[in-house]
Amino acid sequence: MSTPATTSRPSTRPTDAPEHLLGRTLEGRFQLNEVLSEGGMGIVYRATQLSVNRPVAVKVIRPTLARDPDLMQRFLHETQVVAKLQHPNIVNLIESGRDMNGLVYIAMEFVEGKTFREALEELKLSLLEILHVFVQVCDALIEAHYHGIIHRDLKFENVLICQHRDGRVLVKVVDFGVAKQLTHDGGVTRAGEVPGTPGVIAPELVTLGAPSAQSDLYSLGVMLFTALTGRPPFDGQNDFEVMQAHLLEDLPNLYTLVGDRVPEVVIELAAELMEKEPDMRPPDAKTVRDRLELIIRRLERQMMDHPRYIPPPQEGLRPLHPPIENAAARSGEFLGRTEENQGPVAPAVAPLSVVGVLLAVVIVLSLAVIYLLFRQHTG
Repeated sequence: MSTPATTSRPSTRPTDAPEHLLGRTLEGRFQLNEVLSEGGMGIVYRATQLSVNRPVAVKVIRPTLARDPDLMQRFLHETQVVAKLQHPNIVNLIESGRDMNGLVYIAMEFVEGKTFREALEELKLSLLEILHVFVQVCDALIEAHYHGIIHRDLKFENVLICQHRDGRVLVKVVDFGVAKQLTHDGGVTRAGEVPGTPGVIAPELVTLGAPSAQSDLYSLGVMLFTALTGRPPFDGQNDFEVMQAHLLEDLPNLYTLVGDRVPEVVIELAAELMEKEPDMRPPDAKTVRDRLELIIRRLERQMMDHPRYIPPPQEGLRPLHPPIENAAARSGEFLGRTEENQGPVAPAVAPLSVVGVLLAVVIVLSLAVIYLLFRQHTG
């Protein structure tokens, strides 16, 4: 007797292909519409929150990783971390959960903008705007550090740039996926695993030392160095070489890399942020924010306009920005003043003053001639 044929059914097991989940609605609340980005652990979608018909960002843990208890713990930890942080410069958490198919997700505020790297590469930011970005990143760090949370992966891709209606730059810091709470580790990283990105990692994290607020400040310094020079401070053939360079190599001389395009006080701040020893860096993000605001106020008094900032070309190095001939000199010709000689820039002799002096001389000479003629006539 023949065995009756069985009808095959398509597998309902989710896959890791990001497009596989497009159109899915999570718990009847969030409809996944577009893939925004993907990382090692999660996929970020642009979605619609159906109850209020607004765009949101939804991060879904990769389905094939959902059974890994360590990775699940990381994802849940990220949810707990982000939920604590309510600040204008930090992406806000909306909701988290698990749908009936086992998809674990976190729904966050959707930010319409570019990454800091994209904004720099498009050469749309002036030096003042770049410094304003760092002020707002510091504001985000002040809030996170107040709650005992260290980001540990502060990089250009995790800083989103958008604009207020009046044109001012607005910053949103994202991705606290490897953040560490000072009071509770929670097993966020596996034994021997280095958290964060090799290109921005603080030296103490390379050796698996204890992270601190100064670890985030080091990464802030790496971003400032790169934004000013158009190149990362250290390079290597692989991640290991890059991390070893952060740990052992001296910081390239910023003065020779940027010349007089950047005020000396900014160069000094970048160098302090990237000190190898955490204790040699500024004590906290508020100190850095206050120094940046002082620099900005003094620069605003000097600058008559706000040209786009273009880092100098670096021979033999891959630039962050495409080179534009002669534009760098135009953008930085008045930025070489230090804190000691800050003040409004004025010409040595104002044109109107010269005209006034010449006119006075002509009047005096005319009066002298009239006086002499009068004396001769009366004599």
